Amino acid sequence: MREGREETEVARHRIRPPEDSAHERHFAPGHGSMTPAQAIALQRTAGNTAVSRVVGESGGAEAKVPWAARTTSSKRTQDDVGIERGESPPHQQQRVEKEQQATRSTRSGKAGTSVKGKEKAEEPEEIGNPTLHFTSRYVGPRTQSLAGSQEIGFEQEATLRRADGMTTRAEDAYDFWQEVTDENRQIAPDAVNYRPKKSKRPWVVDGPFRPAYNSEDGTIVNAADHISFHDSPGFSGNMRMTNGYWLSSYEVKFRWKVRRKLGGRFTKNEPFWTSDEMVHRVESVFDPQNPDAPAPITANPAGNRTWNVELPN
Repeated sequence: MREGREETEVARHRIRPPEDSAHERHFAPGHGSMTPAQAIALQRTAGNTAVSRVVGESGGAEAKVPWAARTTSSKRTQDDVGIERGESPPHQQQRVEKEQQATRSTRSGKAGTSVKGKEKAEEPEEIGNPTLHFTSRYVGPRTQSLAGSQEIGFEQEATLRRADGMTTRAEDAYDFWQEVTDENRQIAPDAVNYRPKKSKRPWVVDGPFRPAYNSEDGTIVNAADHISFHDSPGFSGNMRMTNGYWLSSYEVKFRWKVRRKLGGRFTKNEPFWTSDEMVHRVESVFDPQNPDAPAPITANPAGNRTWNVELPN
């Protein structure tokens, strides 16, 4: 042990480089081989390349470098300073950064899971049972005549209101649509002996009163908490009873269907809830013996009704 320390001290004095240089010029070729202690001392001050060059120039077969000296580069590398190769930044740092990022996202509401994935994603709001409120009234005249132009009809409103406490828009929660069927008996100007002609229409989805609720003429009100259908069934507007025609009887029925929104293109597929039928009626008796005389109109609007909708599963 003492002999090794003495050799190290001797080597330090013999191979100390100038303060402004790490060059190996203090060793001249042909001056004998280097001891391990000398090689170590030179490596610490001048670098691996210098040691290899001196050893090579000295030609000493016995002076082998006692470590795996690097000869390809004189630059200090991660291996030289004892840093383990790996990802940059190191894996531990990456993991911490990802956890912090996930925590920030969760707090801001943009992520549905916690850092460790134990918290579940925010579930969609439960779609509760809405209510459906219907009102109606007759808006036509009290008498009818062959002469002139008369509007004989009704006004009605069907409003679907989302369940209490919900925040989802009604249009995003429900498919809501109106169906209609009607029949009437009319006397036309060319009728033989004032005999009325009968017509009937089967149940159909009624005009614009269905998804998407995008009417631009005021017939649909699409609010956050409700959807309202405003309708004027009967003979009004461009469907009024014109000169020479007589409306002997008219019956129109309505019903509404509701289901949890299925998404995509609207269809009439089940499952859905269906309301009771609401019926408007009009009658006016024509007198063939006195065709120019007016006659009373008997009108019976469907009235008002409220349903607690029970959505099927």
